[in-house]
Amino acid sequence: MSKKQFKTATLPGNEKITPVNPLQDAFIRLEQSERLRQAGKFQQAQKTCLALLKEHPNYMAALHTLGLIYAGMSNYEQALNCLVRAAMQNPRSIATLTALSGVYLELDAPETAAYTLEQARAIDPKDVNVLVTLGEIYRAEMEYEQAKLVFAEARALQPDLVPASAGYAWACSSLGENEEAVAVFEKLLSGGYKRFEPLSALAALPAPLLHVDLLDEMDAYLKGPDQSDSDPTMIAFIRAAALDKDERYQEAWDAMVPANKAVLKTVKEQAERIRERQNRTLDLLRANPVKPASDTAGDAAGDNTPTTLFILGPSRSGKTSMEALVASLDGVKRGYENRFVDTAIRQTFQGAGLLTNRYFEVLPPQLYPQCRTIYLEELHHRAGGAKVFTNTHPSRMSDAALMSIVFPKTKFLFIKRDPEDVALRIFMRHYQSDNSYAYDMDMVREHIDWYHEMMDLMVEKNPDHARIVHYEDMVTDPARALKVAADLCGIAMPEGAVPAVGDDRGCAKPYKDMIASL
Repeated sequence: MSKKQFKTATLPGNEKITPVNPLQDAFIRLEQSERLRQAGKFQQAQKTCLALLKEHPNYMAALHTLGLIYAGMSNYEQALNCLVRAAMQNPRSIATLTALSGVYLELDAPETAAYTLEQARAIDPKDVNVLVTLGEIYRAEMEYEQAKLVFAEARALQPDLVPASAGYAWACSSLGENEEAVAVFEKLLSGGYKRFEPLSALAALPAPLLHVDLLDEMDAYLKGPDQSDSDPTMIAFIRAAALDKDERYQEAWDAMVPANKAVLKTVKEQAERIRERQNRTLDLLRANPVKPASDTAGDAAGDNTPTTLFILGPSRSGKTSMEALVASLDGVKRGYENRFVDTAIRQTFQGAGLLTNRYFEVLPPQLYPQCRTIYLEELHHRAGGAKVFTNTHPSRMSDAALMSIVFPKTKFLFIKRDPEDVALRIFMRHYQSDNSYAYDMDMVREHIDWYHEMMDLMVEKNPDHARIVHYEDMVTDPARALKVAADLCGIAMPEGAVPAVGDDRGCAKPYKDMIASL
């Protein structure tokens, strides 16, 4: 309903009088509050909306708008209160459900956010805004297959919708479908979408697949109107990757070093906390045995429980490549960087009435059975009828011993890569979250050393359930690397050739002197 739809009484001489229709009055005041909100004048918008709700406490549209105002002010608790009340008034409001899901995300409740959006999706399966937002939630939660499907639906409904295409391409990239990801991102560039998102994505994809000159595209972007909103540090990381692909190593190094220093300033405290936890988990593993849970522990399904194969290694070590190889085995379902272990740990704390925590080593041992039950429910739900379900989330290394002790049928395939190669690739990457050690070369090396010692101890203490594969051996003889995984999981090798593995060996050699000079 627009303001023009209301007729305002006038006196002779065209002098307007105050509206007497309460519907008209409320709507005009709500519209004023919304204009203030969109202009970023949140305090004024809040004052107007609160006055309106004082007179009309159940005014659904005003509750919705006030929720958006509070969200704009980063007051998510108040935003939640208003939007929940708005949804109570109209549980079929797609706009309110979508806004509510965004607040749930800000309050670190992604599962509830996804559930809320699924409700909106059921009301209108063709609402592309709902689909795109839902896809972004699934992608953030590393549910890449679901994200890809949802983004594909949105693209089918509105092929020119950039967020749907970009989200679809990101999901493809995370799934290892690099050719499709490149095709979509390059199409965005050729269509005039000159933002740094596709440039950032293409910079992280294999150079042989690219058909564009990243440096030329970067120059065009920096000269265009969109670059004013970009982060100079992010641009530096993208430029470094593009220069590396172009074998202009000194220029790449000169771009990445100051970019890393800039990020390090903001994450140094977090990096110290990660270091403390790593030292703590290493001491625990050194001091304690690893006695694996029985294959049927706490699970009524018994032998039908799939094996969870944790493919672990430092970031950029080749876990995704190894997982792609393992997926060629019969009965294997890829889980990618799935977070269902985090879900089991978090919900166990919550179910016991304890403060929410995501660190397995903090969970009281008497709660292990409850954690196991939640874990197995999640595993059966995600694995379906697969014999083996993989997980490549790198942070699980800290929990490896406890996962083996608490969860039945867990196996570990550890990936080691030349420390200098993996250190360089970590140092060249800007991470969305976690990995705060990545912006200092000494911290990177320390993290890799910690990871490798954890791997060695797990194989020593849990020899029947853990193996190590070297990235370099996987590249030169993928069939042999695959056989290690097949034997570990008790699966027959496939007939014929196995998938090829990309080769990034020796990437640190051109940077040897530069790294030494740090």
